[in-house]
Amino acid sequence: MEMTKTMWWVIGGAGVAGLGVGVYLFYKKRKDKKDISFTGIGNKGKPVKVIKGGSATPVAEPNWNAPFNMNYIKDVKKWLGGKRIKELSEAAAKKYALELKNAKGLFDDDEKAVERVFRSLQDKTQVASLSRAFYFHHGKKDMWQHLRSFLSDSEMKKLVKDPVRRLPNYRLV
Repeated sequence: MEMTKTMWWVIGGAGVAGLGVGVYLFYKKRKDKKDISFTGIGNKGKPVKVIKGGSATPVAEPNWNAPFNMNYIKDVKKWLGGKRIKELSEAAAKKYALELKNAKGLFDDDEKAVERVFRSLQDKTQVASLSRAFYFHHGKKDMWQHLRSFLSDSEMKKLVKDPVRRLPNYRLV
């Protein structure tokens, strides 16, 4: 049987396609094997994640002064690289959010309720959970703005800012 030009092109095309699939699978396998071996401190004092094979990527530090930001917990989890942290349960966050919502009255505000809520929180990730629960369960309103609407500057400092500032950034499980 004599090989025609068409047959040569078919055999060559199949060979190139097979070679392409082989190269793809080889690189995919190597890429999947990259695993974070440890997190350390770089020469500039910044944390880095070192991946097997020697490559290191810097890790962005969360803004520790922004616990009222709903994404604070995500930033802390990313910073910790897989370590588990203690979080406020959804039920407790809803309960505290309702207490804060009801603290605003027509004629008299319940500053004691605000103080009770913020004194009971144990870390800044719980403040973020509370902020998230307030936003999603009370008309998409920002908790900080709600508190500012009925507390004076001195009350905000005494009842909200100072207790939150003293809290640890997070707690590990």
